[in-house]
Amino acid sequence: MNSRIDQVKTLFAQPEGYLRSDFNIRIRAEVVEGFVGDKVFKSILDIGCGNGAISLPLLREYNRLTLLDLSSNMLSIARSHIPPEHASRVETINEDFMSAELQFQSYDLILCLGVLAHVDSPTNVIARIVSLLQPNGSVIVQNFDFHHPVGYLFDRYSTLRNVLLRTPYTLNRLSGAKLVEMFGNQGLELFAVYRYNMPVPGAARLFSNDSLYKFIRKVYGTHTNNYGSWLGSECIYHFRKPGITDR
Repeated sequence: MNSRIDQVKTLFAQPEGYLRSDFNIRIRAEVVEGFVGDKVFKSILDIGCGNGAISLPLLREYNRLTLLDLSSNMLSIARSHIPPEHASRVETINEDFMSAELQFQSYDLILCLGVLAHVDSPTNVIARIVSLLQPNGSVIVQNFDFHHPVGYLFDRYSTLRNVLLRTPYTLNRLSGAKLVEMFGNQGLELFAVYRYNMPVPGAARLFSNDSLYKFIRKVYGTHTNNYGSWLGSECIYHFRKPGITDR
């Protein structure tokens, strides 16, 4: 088995670490819902779905959702949150995204949040995402901008912490400009972006999830009024794949 896949499975084997940042999951879910708006998406793929809190709210009586995650524990939690009335239209896949059997151009909305930092090749993952996307489809993807001044400081702290704790795990370090370029090279257009920052290290031990959520919203606003965006190194992008008539 690929060593990178082993590392990711180990990292997310205990979901508590990810789920502890409930305020951030809440922000991501709200931004995604805001980007989606009233548009009708009939087939949704959530790559690295976690507990399903971001994509499950997008379920309607007319669409289908595929939840994909490497972590069987995460996927089990997501399954437990599927509303019974929508269960027949939700598929769950416990595999690596790059090896999972997914049909060409079979989705009109693909979510990829908290994933690109952990993959072998962001370029290959992005290429496959685009191959699975229908014309006029949308991709909503998250990336931590390591080249942003605030992102650089967070990265230095994380690197030092890993050295002190002797943790060998490393993340992919993509700049925001590079990510936009990579999707642009695949023919996708940037439609919207929301930028914010996570709280300083240790804040989660001192403040509640609700307090941290309110603080981030106060500093950075909403997806329609992202007034603190210049400070943000945590980025959520909305890309669109042109249709045949757009070319």
